[in-house]
This record gives sequence, structure tokens and C-alpha cells, in this order.
Amino acid sequence: MLSGGLESTALAAMRRPALTLTIDYGQRPAAAEVTAAAAVCRQLGLSHDVLRVDCAALGSGLLAGQPANGGAPSPEWWPYRNQLLVTLAAGWGLPRGASSIVVGSVLGDGERHRDGTAEFYEALDRLVAMQEGGLRVLAPGVDMTSDQLVTASGAGDEVLGWTHSCHVTDIACGACPGCHKRREVLGRLGRLR
Repeated sequence: MLSGGLESTALAAMRRPALTLTIDYGQRPAAAEVTAAAAVCRQLGLSHDVLRVDCAALGSGLLAGQPANGGAPSPEWWPYRNQLLVTLAAGWGLPRGASSIVVGSVLGDGERHRDGTAEFYEALDRLVAMQEGGLRVLAPGVDMTSDQLVTASGAGDEVLGWTHSCHVTDIACGACPGCHKRREVLGRLGRLR
């Protein structure tokens, strides 16, 4: 799964998968995510596909352009989002010969979202693996910080410069949690220009 953000881009640079998929599930910055992921794939010489499934009616928070549901752990919270995205990616990947779904969650994601924890991905892996096709769900960066993952990837500025992490629009707003995180990570790594 390649959202076009820092972490999924770092994993694409590290693993060079045979298939990459960006999912437009009705999130506000979908067009920019698709553009970023396509540019990253061109830079890395990877194939790129897009799956469009309008789930906007399920959305909540910044990604949906509305207030987060009551009890939301963060302003960008979209209920069951990672589970939904992995399920869609598995359904798309199985007939194309995929053996695993790789997600870009990192250490610290679980502080804001239950579906960003190692425990969540272990349970989701067991659930997906027991179904037809036996696909695996991998979150290789879940025990790494974003800084560590980006550094380990070896991705250069020509790749990272295409990333898009904004939660609210196709042009980085500079104020949402995604924009803050991207700016902070690239700043700590001396990659901001």
C-alpha cells in the first residue's frame, strides 16, 4: 500500500515491491496522494495502480472534511480506516498474485490510533492469513520511528520530495498533523529545502 506519504514511500524504496497500490477511499487529499505515489513509483521504477472505492460516507475528521466522531482519539480519525484499507488491498492484491500487504505504520502511530499498533497488525495479519489466499499483513516499520524508517530506506530527496502527507487538501496546508509530522521528520533529517 503506497499512500504517497513519507513512511509508505520509505518502505517502497526499501522493499521495491512488484505491485504498489494507492487507494482513493474518498479522503479529501486523495488526488494529491495518487499524484505523489505515481511520482514516487516513476522515480523508483515501480509499477503503480490506483483503486477507487468511495467510502466517504464512513469518514470522520480532517480526512473527511468534517468534525471527528465523538470519542475520536485525534482530529484526523477515520473509524476502522486501516482495517478497511488492508481489506481493500487484500481483495485487490489476491487475484494479482500478491503474497502480502505491506503497510507504513510506524512507532508512535499507536499513540494516536489503536489501528497503528503492532498488536493491531498482528491480529489483522492472523485474520487475513486465515482467509482464502493466506495473504499476510506486514508492518515492517511499526517498531521504528519515522526518522529511522526514512533513514533506513536510503530514499533520496528526488523521491522524498514527492511525498504528500496533508490530511485536509491536495496542496499541503502546513497546519494539520500530517503536515507537521512530515516537516518535523524531514527537518530532523536535514532534508528540508
